[in-house]
Amino acid sequence: MTMDIKNNLTPTHPRTTGDDRSVAENAGVRGGGPEGGRDPGGSGDRVTLSNTANQLNDLARSASEQPAVDTQRVEQIRDSIKQGTYEINAERIADRLIAMERVR
Repeated sequence: MTMDIKNNLTPTHPRTTGDDRSVAENAGVRGGGPEGGRDPGGSGDRVTLSNTANQLNDLARSASEQPAVDTQRVEQIRDSIKQGTYEINAERIADRLIAMERVR
């Protein structure tokens, strides 16, 4: 399926960024390089992210850089199990299971 998209739309009201500012007012937020936020290809289209979106992107990037597993903690638990010193707190496990069920 092929779709032909033409850039001949004229907005009927000003576009906003979601934080009560127009797109033009928010042009200084990230991406406003030497082209002034414009597409260097010449189409004149641009997208500007709100501060909240930029913060979410930063958090996602930071989280993705963290290891998925705390290997040091895994080694501590593994050593405790091998030495027979690992203690299971059944009451704590039960409390957390109940708390998880309450959230649902």
